[in-house]
Amino acid sequence: MVTRTSWTEKFQEVFTEPQAAMLVAAFQESRERLATLEDFSQLKDSVNRVAVAQEQTERELRALAEAQNELADAQKEMAVAHKEMAEAQKEMAEAHKEMAEAQNETAWSMKDLRKQVGGLSQSVGYGLEAYAMERIPKILAKRLGLVEESSGPEQFVYPDGTEDEVDVVVRGTIGGRGMVFLCETKTNITPQEIRDFMLIADRVRPQVGCDDVHTLYFAYRASAESRKLVADSGGILLFPHDIVAGGV
Repeated sequence: MVTRTSWTEKFQEVFTEPQAAMLVAAFQESRERLATLEDFSQLKDSVNRVAVAQEQTERELRALAEAQNELADAQKEMAVAHKEMAEAQKEMAEAHKEMAEAQNETAWSMKDLRKQVGGLSQSVGYGLEAYAMERIPKILAKRLGLVEESSGPEQFVYPDGTEDEVDVVVRGTIGGRGMVFLCETKTNITPQEIRDFMLIADRVRPQVGCDDVHTLYFAYRASAESRKLVADSGGILLFPHDIVAGGV
């Protein structure tokens, strides 16, 4: 290690002792001053680095603040959307309730309409039967010479407890011979209805109490097939004013 004494001795080899001492002092001062400048430079670099780091930190803090603001805005938007969704769900629930109520009203209306139609159909049926009870004997009297004894619905009960009801049963005589007419009344008589009534007539015949029993169909309309089926089966088809098919 180079010391002050060693430098003094080195300078005295060339200079006088006072000159050597002066040179060592100047050299020592220069070294100390150089060290101070170097330390200052290092300190300045450190300060610069701290300033750069602080600036970077500030930028990051600003970016974080902006992100926080954006997050807050997004949360507000989500809250608004959630509220709108809740209102939409409420509206949907109300609409569903109204739809259910409308369906119930529609079902009730349909049920009431079916009851009204059923009642109307029943009323028409009863009206047709009442008209048939009055009209059939007159046509049979005019066309076949029937002398009426009775005309009206009758119910026939069998030994096994089952029963059949015939819309109109006309009882009377033609030329002094007792006859019974089992009558089915329909607005528009179909072939299937004719076949069904033929089965009923076969069951009823033994219960009528008369050997001469005929099937009769009273209607406003009948297809060509229905008319032929009546004639082929030995029945009689009447419209409100005359015999249309078949006969005794």
